[in-house]
Amino acid sequence: MVFRAQRVVPGFFLLAVLGGYAGRASAADPSADVVATASEVRYASGSRSSLVRGAPRLDLSAGVVQLELPEGWFLGEVTAVELRENGGLLLFNRGAHPLLEFDSEGAFIREMGHGLFKVPHGLRLDAEGNVWTSDQETHQVLRFSPEGQVTMVLGRGGFPGTGWFDRGYSVMLLNEPSDIGFDRSGNVYVADAGNFRIVKYDSHGEPLRTWGSKGDGPGEFNFPHSIIVGPEDRIYVTDRENGRIQIFDTEGRFLDEWAQLGAAYVLTPGSDGTLWMTDARAGVIMNLDLEGSILGTFGEWGKEVGDFGFGHGIAVAKDGSIYVSELLNWRVQVLRPRGK
Repeated sequence: MVFRAQRVVPGFFLLAVLGGYAGRASAADPSADVVATASEVRYASGSRSSLVRGAPRLDLSAGVVQLELPEGWFLGEVTAVELRENGGLLLFNRGAHPLLEFDSEGAFIREMGHGLFKVPHGLRLDAEGNVWTSDQETHQVLRFSPEGQVTMVLGRGGFPGTGWFDRGYSVMLLNEPSDIGFDRSGNVYVADAGNFRIVKYDSHGEPLRTWGSKGDGPGEFNFPHSIIVGPEDRIYVTDRENGRIQIFDTEGRFLDEWAQLGAAYVLTPGSDGTLWMTDARAGVIMNLDLEGSILGTFGEWGKEVGDFGFGHGIAVAKDGSIYVSELLNWRVQVLRPRGK
């Protein structure tokens, strides 16, 4: 096992691990995010559509972010990353301490929800600074206060399903929820991936509507993996196995789709009104405008700085810095336009 520490951005470091890991093994992912590494490398080498291959390459510098973890703590597969308004960093990972918060200098602040997670997946912040998580084995979405207290639970732990859990009370069941989005009215949208649908809740957690079913037509999904609400409350959903992004209004009406995007994994808004997406299987991130045109791409499959080993999470800071979390390399990288 080889450890490599790098200082690559002022105030941030990461201990990169090559060839092994001295921590708890990650749980298996029931959504099959990661297949055998050799298969993924073969997939990555030839999977990009002509649309993606023909896009310009973005001129970005890459660095590995280090975090000051408590003694004896390590990251596992980093499924998601989020940024506070003050530059603080939140990570969701599949190690022994899944949900972690750090300040803008990388110093450890707190762990949230210890013991509540089995297969961590999605992580989002809402407008009030609440932390939302999705777990694909507990089949739940949790909301934490900014201080780390659980304040809402969606779904019933250990009970995947499409309908309602009724034992003198009713809970709408979820199945491998993958991501969470929020509109300007405070409504919550869950990408209920295992049920191939979107579930809309009000701000109090009451279900309002669902839409979607398995398929490849408009409004159908083959594993809806990521969801965000953009300008004018347009809802963008990455339809992973169909290689596209679908767009809806807040009532679930289909508006548009952007196809030929590879394995569309995770989507996040940029600081300039554009969108950023990861194709984890190809080791690529891409910048999209709001018409679905690819403005540029960056990255290759690999382990070096600037390569990605299954980029599964992405977040953009106010200054335009792009943070990418990786499953297979167990790290976070930060990308910036050269010269910044």
